[in-house]
Amino acid sequence: MKIVCFSINPIFANQVTGGASKHFMNICQHLEQQGHEVVVLCAQADTNHKSFTFGNNIHVKPELPFHLPFPQPYQLPPGDLALICELIAQELSTADRFYMHDGELLLPFLYNDVPTVSSFRDNHYPESILGSFLTQADAVIAVSDFSAEVIKASAGRVLPELRKRIHTVLNGIDTQLYHAVDPTPVFQRYALDPAVHQIILHPHRPEAGKGLMQTILVVEKLVKIYGFTHVRVLVPQWLGEMNGQSESEFHAQISAELQRRGLEGHFIFHQWLSQDEMPEYYSAASLTLCLGSVVEAFGNVAYESLACGTPSIVAKVGVHRSQLPDTLIDKVEYGNVDAAAQIAATILREHIRVRGERLEQILNYFSLEHQLEAYAQIITQAEKLPQLESKTIVNSQETKFHLAPWCYLATRGIYHDYDAKYYRIPKLEAWLAESETLSFTEKEGRSILWDEMQQWYRMGILVPLTG
Repeated sequence: MKIVCFSINPIFANQVTGGASKHFMNICQHLEQQGHEVVVLCAQADTNHKSFTFGNNIHVKPELPFHLPFPQPYQLPPGDLALICELIAQELSTADRFYMHDGELLLPFLYNDVPTVSSFRDNHYPESILGSFLTQADAVIAVSDFSAEVIKASAGRVLPELRKRIHTVLNGIDTQLYHAVDPTPVFQRYALDPAVHQIILHPHRPEAGKGLMQTILVVEKLVKIYGFTHVRVLVPQWLGEMNGQSESEFHAQISAELQRRGLEGHFIFHQWLSQDEMPEYYSAASLTLCLGSVVEAFGNVAYESLACGTPSIVAKVGVHRSQLPDTLIDKVEYGNVDAAAQIAATILREHIRVRGERLEQILNYFSLEHQLEAYAQIITQAEKLPQLESKTIVNSQETKFHLAPWCYLATRGIYHDYDAKYYRIPKLEAWLAESETLSFTEKEGRSILWDEMQQWYRMGILVPLTG
């Protein structure tokens, strides 16, 4: 069958721009290997970004004039939006299936007549969140249990039948690529001596929410308190064609911060790496830091690093709270620089690696074969379903609530992923510690007012319990 696939991010012949694009091409290749014709429609990076063939039967057409760099892809002239509609509609007129690799095609009328599958890759960017409310996909793939619960507790409250269309398929890790390898090329490229330097990775896009400031604060403690004076942190710079004013301003702010703290010599900013270079990059390091506030739906970097034998420290934000058990990955509460630095110092001092039974357990969670087979089955077996209808909830004192999936009980209060802050609400914290389901009529004599419950509901801390 002919399967048209959509990516709002540009797809390049020899460059991977992030985890989403990496998984996208893996899925396309798997569909092609099953004998399908695959047509990829994606954003055009610039006028030199031309159509190309990938493999034998994957035709990549970077023709869609979305605004780049991401975010705000829909910040474009109305004529360009009309052109996007025409180009997609033309391709779908002969398609058997339509696969959207993200939920960010906010034009559901385009796929009225084609069985459609949408894979939501994040629960952070406005286009993804809005896309979950606008979708008319016949099947929805969430990349983690956390992501699925976020969709159910938000768009699923407004579109009740949407919950029945959600499939959870964890991203897989390609162990043929991601495993411990000889890191010598990395040492040579960046003039590093593993006998002298402690190498830390911050392999993320240049945006504040990815945690570079937190990495700087941890490194400052490692250097000035724990005595690791030869720490070197590798930080990739964004692709030139994806770099905009906000990225440039962010880099300037970081440079000023490093200078102010006297840490310039500990950070090495380098060109964006290809996917094939990542295993040696991970293997060269002693530690990978993922301490940002972005509400990741999966968080590829932390787990690819583990697969290559390098420990990761993650902030308990979004999926990182529950993706792996605490025994398999180090977690700290967001903003707890002291805890992160203490764990990092132990890892560096004891030269801890991820291997043996621990590594085997981690890889069991992230089967690439299972991911690709599940995607292919969901896409090829999708059938056109009735249009999703909205039905909003009316709360009453009998409504049952529970803690929103984007919140959790932390030591400093209730942490809210989307506010990136802690709320101290002792009455609610005590109640949640005793019961997962809360109803005003069953408050058991607690000094809680209905107006207070409604306030917590409006803050997005509590959400109505749905089916």
